[in-house]
Amino acid sequence: MAGVHMAPFPYAYRYGWDEQTTVEFCLRELDFLLASRTAPADTAAFLIEPALGDGGYLQTPPAFLEGLRERADKHDILLVIDEVQAGCGRTGKFWGHQHSDISPDILLTAKGIASGFPISAMAASEALMSKGWPGSQGGTYGGNAVAAAAGCATLDVIRDEGLVENARVRGEELMAGIKTVQEKHPVIGDVRGIGLMLGIEFTTPGGEPDAATAAAVQQATTGNGLLTLTCGPMGNVVRLIPALVVTKDEIETGVQRFAATMDEVVGSGA
Repeated sequence: MAGVHMAPFPYAYRYGWDEQTTVEFCLRELDFLLASRTAPADTAAFLIEPALGDGGYLQTPPAFLEGLRERADKHDILLVIDEVQAGCGRTGKFWGHQHSDISPDILLTAKGIASGFPISAMAASEALMSKGWPGSQGGTYGGNAVAAAAGCATLDVIRDEGLVENARVRGEELMAGIKTVQEKHPVIGDVRGIGLMLGIEFTTPGGEPDAATAAAVQQATTGNGLLTLTCGPMGNVVRLIPALVVTKDEIETGVQRFAATMDEVVGSGA
């Protein structure tokens, strides 16, 4: 896309480094990009997810977000946070970026804000929003009264039923359960996530992406009553995305079904 430049994401597992080393490297590469490809004066915004969705279910390290905020302030660049997948309680905080100390200039959200109804939102300061001329912000589904009502009702349920905290606690249980499966199956190279947003990365014995096994596991989970999806640029990550209302018993059932699927696809002695 013309005018868009991609900087490396701090994907520590892929680089084989610890998180701090990876963050420092990626921030240096961003500085190099600003010096060589897109001058700060010509750069409108940084756009990032607080936890990658289709990119592989990777939490963006807080230190990286804080580095972006520092550079955005230094160069008068806007920081835009895409909370479409990570927002509305999914990560155990209401907004995914709240695991860091930054505040974005613009926040984008959709999906979970209205339980599947077609609605999205963009939030920014009044000073920034006033720079747009009347009618410049709009879309086909803008002002849908039913979707807006669904959004209000969804926010009430998230608040009244304590679903943000539920996502945090249930997410810790899910992570612990899947890590026990990983101990039995070395084909699972990495288990990561935050809240109810968990990714399971499959790799070969040599550490290369194993998309074939990930796809086989994803297909087989359905037969065991567990719906999963794949993601990641190499297609080798299976993602688990329980509903925010998931219970402790349902988490345990899901882990059992995933473990049974791994035994079937990979073998119980792998």
